[in-house]
Amino acid sequence: MQTRERKLKILKAVVEEYIKSGEPVGSKLLCGTLGFPVSSATVRNEMAELSEMGLLTQPHTSAGRQPSEEGFRLYVDRLMEKKPLKSTLKALVSEELHMHSDDPEALLKSAGALAARLLGAAALTTTPFSENARVRTLRFVQTGRQTCMVVLITSTGFIKTRLFKCDYVITPDIVNIYETIFNREFEGVPVKSVTPAFIQTQAASMGEIAFLVPSVLAAIMDACAEIGGFSMTVSGRDNLLQSSSDDPAQLRGLTKLLHSDEELEALLLRLRGGKHILIGSDTGNEALAQYSFLAQPYTIEPASGGFITAIVEMRCDYAYATAVLEYIADTVGRLMRELLMIE
Repeated sequence: MQTRERKLKILKAVVEEYIKSGEPVGSKLLCGTLGFPVSSATVRNEMAELSEMGLLTQPHTSAGRQPSEEGFRLYVDRLMEKKPLKSTLKALVSEELHMHSDDPEALLKSAGALAARLLGAAALTTTPFSENARVRTLRFVQTGRQTCMVVLITSTGFIKTRLFKCDYVITPDIVNIYETIFNREFEGVPVKSVTPAFIQTQAASMGEIAFLVPSVLAAIMDACAEIGGFSMTVSGRDNLLQSSSDDPAQLRGLTKLLHSDEELEALLLRLRGGKHILIGSDTGNEALAQYSFLAQPYTIEPASGGFITAIVEMRCDYAYATAVLEYIADTVGRLMRELLMIE
């Protein structure tokens, strides 16, 4: 076995043993877990070299070694093996999420609460990022003799409603006309394109009918204007705060982060560069120096989707946590597509 390969196997063993025990790992303990013949002295020398490389640390002179932030990073990127979930856990996830499969917002809230509970973590879920959202359909619900509500459903699963009032009595036949006309005009249109100028163009193309529906057009434009960026739900704050260190400064920083929409949004936006496990300094937030931020994207359409994420202690079972988030995200994406009738 080459020296480099042996070092990586030893690092992997140290990380996984440390994840299980939370205690620095000694060379004698490792010898019985490596799966290949090697002396305690050789392991000790390799661990010393891994420490010089910045991948392991030694909290005390007489103690064993534990992974550094860089050690965890290398483990996650190159050494971690995928961990399959038990069928009972998959069934639990599927059952709980199916209970909210008719409401996108409730589904995402349930997904976050489930991730927080299963991982003992704080979890964040995002609605789909809306840059590429399109108008999927417009529905109309009569609410009074002269009032009605437009329900905007986008290609990314957003649902927005706006009330409007007309100068005439609205009948079921008129509601059907609204749905026919406005779906023909707006279906497939990018939400961000529904500007005042676009509405004026649509009104001009509708001829005399436009004089009867100015409030309808305004309601559709207002609903589209509310589809901006993304929104998020935070679950399990107490899970993280209760497990945090006794350092008052760190606790204050973590509490502030978990209650700051601005800081959490900045953290979520870091995911869009492609890296879905941020460890310690990767997060760009001092409050998370001893934590990791794990995320799994869910997909509704090729260009749209959001994230199911968790903030965990740096010493966490990354393989298990990743598997849990991946299964939740896959289930959320599938249920969203079913709801929106996207194949």
